[in-house]
Amino acid sequence: MTTARPYPWAAVVEALGEARLEEIRTSLAARGVDPADRDGFVLDAGVGRVLRELVPADAPAEAVTSYAALLHALYGHWIAGRPVRVLDRERLRATLAAPGAPPPPPAGTVYLQLPERLLWAAPAPGVAHEPLDGVFVVASPGRIRVLAVLGFRPEREGFTTVEAEAATPPPGAPLRDDGTPPFATVLPGGERMGFLSVTSQAELVALALLALAEGGR
Repeated sequence: MTTARPYPWAAVVEALGEARLEEIRTSLAARGVDPADRDGFVLDAGVGRVLRELVPADAPAEAVTSYAALLHALYGHWIAGRPVRVLDRERLRATLAAPGAPPPPPAGTVYLQLPERLLWAAPAPGVAHEPLDGVFVVASPGRIRVLAVLGFRPEREGFTTVEAEAATPPPGAPLRDDGTPPFATVLPGGERMGFLSVTSQAELVALALLALAEGGR
């Protein structure tokens, strides 16, 4: 019997609670803010109150942006009914081996759970690569935001996030500057292990759209 993988963000949603999410919904509605509008979302007073509770007191100032991106994705996911798609390893591998131009995504927010330890990325230049658990796809007409969740494991408290955004329809995943194809591993021994790598924002967006088009279950 296969046990479903836990979602990295589940503990955050549980800590927030339905009441806080409803508070955000009420506050956005009172001001007529479209939940897909990131700037309007972040500037909302109700969102600000929840963010102050969510961000640790000792967190650096730049961490607020990361927490705001996570809260925006989690809220959009909640109002969409918390949809999750689980991607098949071999089908996704085949899709990424010959990536075409992905279609524009439907509006809304969905979480794509990627095959375990298949895709890896560095949260920042010079930082060790971490496995991607999945990505939130937050789509609105003409725009897409992708929030990747990396480095989640049971013994670690928390996880890492990396965000990318682009206009839609995007051009697809470009060749890298060194001429290697998108998603080719950059990890030592990664090819032998069957790993793939995401090395840019363009690749992260393309990964999300290709995975979304692939479907999952």
